[in-house]
Amino acid sequence: MALENVKERPDVDQKVVALFAFGIVCALLLILIVNISINTTSGIRGYVGGEGMWTKAQKESVIHLTNYIITGNDEEFDHFKSVLRVNIGDRVAREELLKNDYDYQKAYEGFLMGKNHPEDIPHMINVFRRFSWTPQVQTAIDVWTEADEKITDLIHFGDSIRTQRQSSEISLEQKTEWVTRIEKIDHEFTDLEVRFSAAMGNLARLVNSVLRWSVITLGLMLIGIGIWLVYRFLNSTRVWMKTLRESEERFKQVLSNSKDVLYKMNLDDRQYKYVSPAITSMLGYKPEEFLDGGISFIFSKMHPKDRERLQQVVEKYDHIEDNEFLPFVEFRLKDSSGNWKWVNNVRTLVRNSEGKPEAIIGSVRDISTQKKQDKQIKESLKEKEILLQEIHHRVKNNLAIISSLLELQKDNVSQEVEDLLSSSQSRIKSIAKVHEKLYESSTLSNIPLDTYIRELSDEIKNAYTSGKKNIEIQLDVVPFEIDLDEAIPIGLILNELINNAFKHAFKEHKEGIIRISLEKSGEGMELVVENNGNSIAEDFDPDQSDSLGMTLIRVLIKRVNGTLKIESGEWTRFIIQFELGD
Repeated sequence: MALENVKERPDVDQKVVALFAFGIVCALLLILIVNISINTTSGIRGYVGGEGMWTKAQKESVIHLTNYIITGNDEEFDHFKSVLRVNIGDRVAREELLKNDYDYQKAYEGFLMGKNHPEDIPHMINVFRRFSWTPQVQTAIDVWTEADEKITDLIHFGDSIRTQRQSSEISLEQKTEWVTRIEKIDHEFTDLEVRFSAAMGNLARLVNSVLRWSVITLGLMLIGIGIWLVYRFLNSTRVWMKTLRESEERFKQVLSNSKDVLYKMNLDDRQYKYVSPAITSMLGYKPEEFLDGGISFIFSKMHPKDRERLQQVVEKYDHIEDNEFLPFVEFRLKDSSGNWKWVNNVRTLVRNSEGKPEAIIGSVRDISTQKKQDKQIKESLKEKEILLQEIHHRVKNNLAIISSLLELQKDNVSQEVEDLLSSSQSRIKSIAKVHEKLYESSTLSNIPLDTYIRELSDEIKNAYTSGKKNIEIQLDVVPFEIDLDEAIPIGLILNELINNAFKHAFKEHKEGIIRISLEKSGEGMELVVENNGNSIAEDFDPDQSDSLGMTLIRVLIKRVNGTLKIESGEWTRFIIQFELGD
């Protein structure tokens, strides 16, 4: 009997899945039909509104041409030509849509010139292309074509009238004849407009009828599928309940054979209601010892250094809250052989129907090996941190030696060479400062950028400060950490901008202010270095400058995915925005 059930269930599942898939297809078709219905209705509405604009333009053109015949006012003739742009625009759209490889944009612009609403135009194009095979739309197109031909005749008639009026005097009889002919043409237009409206109305009724019955059919199919699925669900409940009981038995077997200790403890009496057999293989005790001894038995086997901490956790069980409940705890237990073992207790708080905590369920795993490995990793990591600190310290010292060698090279050289060496020394010191901050940092990977900027600016200021010149540096930097790859280019950029301010902006000034600010800007940072010294040249272009300093700044800004903006005036500002690394 069991084998027969196993063979039958896949067939039943396949039927349900197939029917469910069919239901989804029906639902999607229903959505598609509703969408087509809305779009088609919008397109037909657009043609109805467009026909009104077409008729209005045609009527106005007749009025203006009649006034021109009577008065001879050229403005009336110009208005006659102008209002016909609506009719011409619709004709452009129609002629384009009749092509197999039509230009959508040209058709759109034609309808737009015809003063059709922009939101209706895409639907109008779809209706034209989608339903052009129907008799209703074909009739509307034929009427539309005939009306456009009459618009062309009307234009030619108007041009001939103007030509005759400009070449000779027109008699009253001639004017009367022209007006009578125009009235006849206007009546013909009215007949065509009625026929066009009737054709579009027939299309609307046809589309609504087809879509309505399609929606009804698909809706009935979905209702039928729903009824069948409910019937199958109710009919299969008995089989599912049997399967659930079998699943529970298998789950109990998994719990009994798990290497982790699984348990449940009631909060009211602090007694264990279930402890899995894995406790014997982990600690050597029988589950009954925990079931009978409860919390007291656990504390009797707990390491003294962990006992006080865990007792504080248990004391909170009387009035425990979710924010106070620890989802996992680690402690040491003595096994039956007298050895200490580290265990990890992963716990979940269980509430009753009233929402009050009533029990704790969890799993306990032996993590003694993991603890031993963690200790070894920490010791190894500590050794590497010391080594890395020493490396950064030596790099800083080596850079200091290079700076000192450059200082020795300043003897007996020209002022220009001495200035170049001093600039190189300043750049080396800014890099050395990064490594100094790194070996002073506890993370050995990030440095505090605000502290780095403060110390770097102080060093540069001290190099330029004398009894004759005193330039103040004002800082407004937010606390922020940055890694080595970003710190070095930013430090070099800052070094160049501060040195340039001292050298050039305050070359002839004894006093002044340099402001440095650092703040968050969106997903990145914004660094601003400004001074109130000599203004920078109005035609200064950093991209065209061939100085080493500006070349270095441009290269470094690309390194940090940044941008440079320079503002001149009473204060010269260098604004650098850069992205932060992941």
